[in-house]
Amino acid sequence: MTDSRPIVVLSNIIVDDIVMPDGTRRSGVLGGAATYAAVGAASWWREVAIVAGIGSDLHELASEQLARLGLSASGLLIRDERTIRNHLVYLASGERTETPIFGLEHFERMQTTPDDVPELLLPAAGTYFFRDVAPDFWRAFERRRAGLGATLWEWHGDGATPAVWPALKSLLPAVDIFSLTLSEARNLLGAHELREHETWEIVTQLLIAGANIVVLRMGAAGALIANRRSRLRLHPPASRVVDVTGAGNSFCGGFLAGWCQTHDLEWAARAAAAAAAQTIAAFGPPERIERATLDALAGTAGITHVDAIA
Repeated sequence: MTDSRPIVVLSNIIVDDIVMPDGTRRSGVLGGAATYAAVGAASWWREVAIVAGIGSDLHELASEQLARLGLSASGLLIRDERTIRNHLVYLASGERTETPIFGLEHFERMQTTPDDVPELLLPAAGTYFFRDVAPDFWRAFERRRAGLGATLWEWHGDGATPAVWPALKSLLPAVDIFSLTLSEARNLLGAHELREHETWEIVTQLLIAGANIVVLRMGAAGALIANRRSRLRLHPPASRVVDVTGAGNSFCGGFLAGWCQTHDLEWAARAAAAAAAQTIAAFGPPERIERATLDALAGTAGITHVDAIA
């Protein structure tokens, strides 16, 4: 039987004005972690709903694009006349700067917690969120946990330091899947000196700390994925790379949807890799989700099974 429950994506929809390293400018590009994670989830799940604070201008800016991607608008909350808009400058080094055009107060007013998930979307099959250890969010998470289904926490990029480790460690057992980048994990655990072949030690430390499933993302090098029974190394499928923006969010959305389908680490990893490859093949979110292409990408992702963790 097909699961009719939605996957809920709890994060920001952002409209980006972008300056590329060569000076090329692109305005009004739909983005934000919520958009990319939702596209990743919708690659494999029938109903995906974004819960985000938006401006009344989003209807004109992006409603057709969201509908074309099959994303439900039932969780969108109008909180201002203007949707979050960022000025992004990509540097030749590969880094980027990001500035909220309407200021930090406007940005904060748009933030959502599990308390904002409409009852009509609950119980969910799964819930994705892109957060740090902010206490208000986690108090709301505890209140609504029973209705959120399988949960995937993607670490918010800023602030991964040893100072937040105690708070983060206390939260890990409450979520089903914890995902972060290798750089974030090294900063969080103070593990900068680990050599490449020792990277599994980071995964082990997170599992010992209470994580149920760890997804350690390593960009073009793939990902390390483990629970307490098994672990695997994912190698991305060969694909065209146009723009890597949102690849990590799409990966996480795809992983959550794959996990909700099967509770199988290998399939979730393949679903994640295909969703990320779909995203990086174009500038901004894809125009539409191409299922045949996704199936091919999932099938050609490389999986190496590693001896079970003791």
